[in-house]
Order: sequence, then C-alpha cells, then structure tokens
Amino acid sequence: MCPTGAVRFRVLWGDPNKGMSQVIVEAHDTDEALIVAHQLRPELPRPRTAFLVNEF
Repeated sequence: MCPTGAVRFRVLWGDPNKGMSQVIVEAHDTDEALIVAHQLRPELPRPRTAFLVNEF
C-alpha cells in the first residue's frame, strides 16, 4: 500500500449498539494492521475492520 513505510490504521471490534473497542496501530497494509491489533488485544476476537487514519 505505502512503499515508503508504515501508516496508521484504526482497528475496531464490537457492535455500535453493544459497545466497541478500538486501537491505533502502524502497519504497511490493512492485513498487517489486523494482525498487529490482534497481538495487542488477544483477549478479543480477531478484528475484521481497519480504517486508514488520515493525518493533517
């Protein structure tokens, strides 16, 4: 995705109606972001949603 280096992703778990958790990670692509987030929060199920964080 980004040949110059890692970028930030917001990874989300949960249901908006029941509560959500999130973490910001640095990764080279979405797949790596999901893996890193799971390693940071192993008590939660594997995340399936990651969004690129746009910094201004």
